[in-house]
Amino acid sequence: MVVVVCITVFFVGLFFLGASAETPMERRSKLEEQIANLEKEAAVLDAELTKTKGETQTLKGEIQRLMNDIKKRELEIKKINLAIRQADIEIDEKNKGIGVTEGKMGNARKNLASNILLLYSYEQESILEILLRYSTISKFFSSVDTLYTVQASMNELILDLRHSRNELQEQKDELEEFQVGQEQLRGLADAEKRSISRIQKEKDRVLQVTKGKEAVYQTLLTKKKNDIAALRTQLFYLEKTGITAEDALKYAELAASRAGIRTAFLLAILEVETGKQFDEGVLSVGTNLGTGNWKTDMYDCYVKLGKRFTAEAQKNAFFKIVEGLGLNPNAMPVSRRPNYGCGGAMGPAQFIPTTWLLFSEKVSALTGHRPANPWNIEDAFTASAVFLSESGAKAKTLDGEKRAARTYISGRPTCSTSTTTGRACNYYANRVYNLSIEIDKVI
Repeated sequence: MVVVVCITVFFVGLFFLGASAETPMERRSKLEEQIANLEKEAAVLDAELTKTKGETQTLKGEIQRLMNDIKKRELEIKKINLAIRQADIEIDEKNKGIGVTEGKMGNARKNLASNILLLYSYEQESILEILLRYSTISKFFSSVDTLYTVQASMNELILDLRHSRNELQEQKDELEEFQVGQEQLRGLADAEKRSISRIQKEKDRVLQVTKGKEAVYQTLLTKKKNDIAALRTQLFYLEKTGITAEDALKYAELAASRAGIRTAFLLAILEVETGKQFDEGVLSVGTNLGTGNWKTDMYDCYVKLGKRFTAEAQKNAFFKIVEGLGLNPNAMPVSRRPNYGCGGAMGPAQFIPTTWLLFSEKVSALTGHRPANPWNIEDAFTASAVFLSESGAKAKTLDGEKRAARTYISGRPTCSTSTTTGRACNYYANRVYNLSIEIDKVI
């Protein structure tokens, strides 16, 4: 009796477990709802931060602002982590789809092989042997019909294989795009964690130095402007490229004034663009000098991904740039290929060759360097500033600068929230803008 009851309970439990299992779409929907709720919380904090920004700076206000900033970044990390979970679901679905397509292709190949063997057996016999095999003419013609059917089936199988091969390549490209977006999200989450640690240290330092006294804080405040030491903490990754904080500020101010954008915003985009190329603070790809080679990290990468036209375009643009500068292409470093996606970006501003050519003449007109050099700090910073200016940053507004940041990473001023790369694009823009506000305080 006890055994029967246990078995009954077991199967009832299985029934409810199966009934409560969520579909990938349901899981994604729940994650999107959680992200939307976090967006609302972040909007409230944004309003508070905007309000305190315009007020007279006091010690109490500064501490409250730092605490709000930490909360905001914690919310950003939560949103990014939820987006990474969404990406996990999407990547799993893509892998399953690839498995189904590969299975279809395997079956089609087996059927095609069987038909080829059947046709081969027919071709090994003479007309006389075939005629003698059948007792009547009608059976002979029936065999001929079968042969035509086999040939028609082979044609269909070949067409199906071609279609499946194209479908498989599209699925793999989409999977690669999701994986690139996931990597970007992880990098942005790490950057936000580092920012929280820095802001917490700043809050503790202010309290320690001032000992809660307003007069001491006001003295401290006047010393913070043009504080290179403070700026150096903001340009953690940029300095790892070999560009000092002093040079970064010098050339950013020059480039920003030429293009009509905020210096802090330009420095923020360069910091984030370089920072996302690092893994846990260790230099891996995307440095000022670069650690990759055009053959393997740019050209071969695009070819292996099936993007032959893009590969050829990048190679031709790269050769045009280095030949115009009188440089040896094999000696000029580019960013190394990351885990997903392609390398091949040049210099401290991380321009890919085809994009650099779009801005080369505009840079020359401003710097006087002909031709412009993507490995030169002044030229590279100026190119970024012009790009951002033309993409909306010239307005010097929240909306304009975020549009510019999204364009910088994706080529589009708006990014979808329904794809991993789209979500990474939006978080990237948030990260850049937030960092620009921090940089603005010390320059």
